Amino acid sequence: MRKGPHPLSIHIGLTASAQPVTGGPGGDFVLQNSRKITEEMSGMLLGIQKYQNHPFKVDRPKLAEIWRAGEVTINALSGHAAKEGEPVLLLVPSMVNKGYILDLMPERSMLRWLAGQGVTTYLLDWGNVVEDEGQQSAEGIVLQRLVPAIEFVAQKHAQKINVLGYCMGGTLLAGAAQHAAENITSVIYLAAPWDFHAGTQNMLNRVKFWSPSAFPAIEQKGHLPMDWMQMLFASLNPQSAAKKFAAFAEMDEDSDESKLFVAVEDWLNDGVDLPGPVAQQCIKEWFFENAPAAAKWVVGGEVINPAKSKLKTLVITSKKDRLVDYETAAAIADGMKGVKIIDTATGHIGMIAGSGAVKSVWSPIVQWLKNKPA
Repeated sequence: MRKGPHPLSIHIGLTASAQPVTGGPGGDFVLQNSRKITEEMSGMLLGIQKYQNHPFKVDRPKLAEIWRAGEVTINALSGHAAKEGEPVLLLVPSMVNKGYILDLMPERSMLRWLAGQGVTTYLLDWGNVVEDEGQQSAEGIVLQRLVPAIEFVAQKHAQKINVLGYCMGGTLLAGAAQHAAENITSVIYLAAPWDFHAGTQNMLNRVKFWSPSAFPAIEQKGHLPMDWMQMLFASLNPQSAAKKFAAFAEMDEDSDESKLFVAVEDWLNDGVDLPGPVAQQCIKEWFFENAPAAAKWVVGGEVINPAKSKLKTLVITSKKDRLVDYETAAAIADGMKGVKIIDTATGHIGMIAGSGAVKSVWSPIVQWLKNKPA
């Protein structure tokens, strides 16, 4: 039986505490629409129970490891041979969850779909980041892991390659693209945060609220536990958990929609710990000081400044993204010449696993890589 959503008590507690209240007689607080809320909470608990006991398990075909540095690997589809003239693309996932979201299940795999559209596609995997000496700082990740990975794929194909970074992977990729520009023909930033003080600042405010509990945990354990990040994400919109699990409770257990829900939820609950120095740097330099957008993020003695890049660039973001605001992601294009920005009108995970992902995200990527009009 699954134990998620993880941590379960935090998810339920945050959802319950987020319910709207009004002042009652004598100063008492009264829940608004208490009957509706009771039904929604009941539906949430039923949905969680259904998820925990759901029989579906993803049968994900294994990828072939073709390169390794420390814990970082580059993985390819077994039996997929590159054809002459195909664009080559390296996918760089976020670090706070495992990279298989880009190869979620055979029926919903960005990696496999792109390969089927004539794009030679590879997936980078961060591995056990806490155990990797080369992933103990953002600079190490960029210079010791990402840059060599890009160089390997470029040398393998004897040509410049395309690179795509999702979420935090895109922010890190901006540093690698500057240091490995001679091996890159284009960069795609997919929901990649850059200006951490732009937009609603919802994530920034949540990080500020929870950070006093993060630093002692890092000092004690040497890393930032996955549970802290799950708690952070759950606090962004607690009521959404109630809605999604209540909706899941009503789904046909054997439906494709139900199986996709389980696959995504399993991935969400399969997070990773972050190395302490990386977590501290992200919180202090990225969120608090807004170093990337303020042109103060330095890697290898260079200020990372995508605006000065001459690489062909595509920025994909969404005004419906509640994790990385549209303005936060679109800011990476500020000052760029010839950059293209796409608003997908999907959620953050919806760009990868949503019903509209193929039409609004994957297809435009292929068209762009092949220089075809959208």
